[in-house]
Amino acid sequence: MPPPRPFTYLDGRQRWPAEQGYFLFVSRERFQALEDGRRVTDLCSQSIGELPAGAKRKPMICFSGSKKGEITHIARAEVRYGAESGRDRLDMWNHKELPHALRISAIKKELTGPQAWRAAKALDGGPCSPAAFMVVMDALKKADPKVFKIADKLIDRRPPPGDPEPTASRQNWAYQRDAVITALEIARLPKELFRSPTQLPEGKRPPKSVFDSDKEMKSIEDILVLRDAAIRDPDWQFVTEQLYPAKTFENGATKLTVVLANKLELEKQLGVDLIYVNETLNAVAFVQYKMLRGRDGEDGYRPDGQLDVEIARMDAAAKMLAACGVDDSCDGYRFGTDPFFLKFCKKLLTHNDQGHVPGYYLPLSYWRKLVATPQARGNRGGLIVYPETFGRRHFTPSAFIDMIARGWAGTTTLQTNVLVPYLAEIMRGKTGVVLAVETTQSGDEAPEEQPELVERKFVPPKPRHPGRKRKVIQL
Repeated sequence: MPPPRPFTYLDGRQRWPAEQGYFLFVSRERFQALEDGRRVTDLCSQSIGELPAGAKRKPMICFSGSKKGEITHIARAEVRYGAESGRDRLDMWNHKELPHALRISAIKKELTGPQAWRAAKALDGGPCSPAAFMVVMDALKKADPKVFKIADKLIDRRPPPGDPEPTASRQNWAYQRDAVITALEIARLPKELFRSPTQLPEGKRPPKSVFDSDKEMKSIEDILVLRDAAIRDPDWQFVTEQLYPAKTFENGATKLTVVLANKLELEKQLGVDLIYVNETLNAVAFVQYKMLRGRDGEDGYRPDGQLDVEIARMDAAAKMLAACGVDDSCDGYRFGTDPFFLKFCKKLLTHNDQGHVPGYYLPLSYWRKLVATPQARGNRGGLIVYPETFGRRHFTPSAFIDMIARGWAGTTTLQTNVLVPYLAEIMRGKTGVVLAVETTQSGDEAPEEQPELVERKFVPPKPRHPGRKRKVIQL
């Protein structure tokens, strides 16, 4: 008797509306190798001939055996990736062993209809088209009802659940999750390090953050240790004063600390911002999330008073940053002077989708110009934007992440040095924000003690107009 499998690769209750099949016959030695592999992870793969493009990434049922002309196992299968040159890889899971071997000849005898010849060809080995698959399943039901029942149970044609209603709590959950994944990708860390359900978990007590169910979530004491080990800038000491959930992601020499700076319940939060502090390249970027209405954003977004409040907060920071002077260094070079971005989300992620909430990134300075154009006005003259309003003038998630990760956008090095007090003010505020601090560790360098907090003065570069009094910014 084979040992019990520790886990199932894909849950058998997952929707699997298979409409095509594959008949796989391999040698006894190869079949035994597949058996040994699936006993560990329930997943095994076989290199097969290249399939038509329309058959790839489509749910299918695989009938397999170690002797040509006999079926002994049935499983769910899909071709997602290529294998060797000119070949594809067939992934199989949720295997079901038949109570007895079923001969292919018994199925062929029951084939009827104009597609019977296609079905007969597929039964000899290879892909089975949707039309031929229906003929095969009808013939299988007549040839062996028990085997048909096993195969039919692997097919789940239930309609997909409806799109989640974008309530305030669900939106905030999606924003928090999207912000953490964005921070991971900016830091070039695998997003698989962060495991969080796509949808807000249902229950009597709604979670306060996407880290609530994470056993590795840092408490305030852990944050103190984390600061000593990774955050060397004394200006970040204010993080240790916060009673906020935090989590550290590590990959090689890169350590990313994500702090969710709000302990209020999601229903009571007004929104979630992403503040990404790239210590490696000395840049800070801000993202404010907004939701377009409608199933796919077709009902647009109408700016409200809340957005005005948030923009005013950004303006206050920009006014302070403007006093930093011009950064002429290579490290401080940026494409533009605007570190603030708005992300307009089309809809929440549905079902088991992973990754980013689909949407559009716009610099705040471009948004100001856009709302002043006729394109941002509705039929009655009201201010409203739609996905088509942006056209091609927006950043995709991948483009935005690459731009921030490489330091082409965000605050300059001079601005970053004076930005921490402003961030501290936001951290102590009422609006939910996500703060991500990226640091690069060095195995040879480890601070033995926390640097003392000292009063520092920042003197801007030499002014371009001699005779004018220099500005001294007190930290």
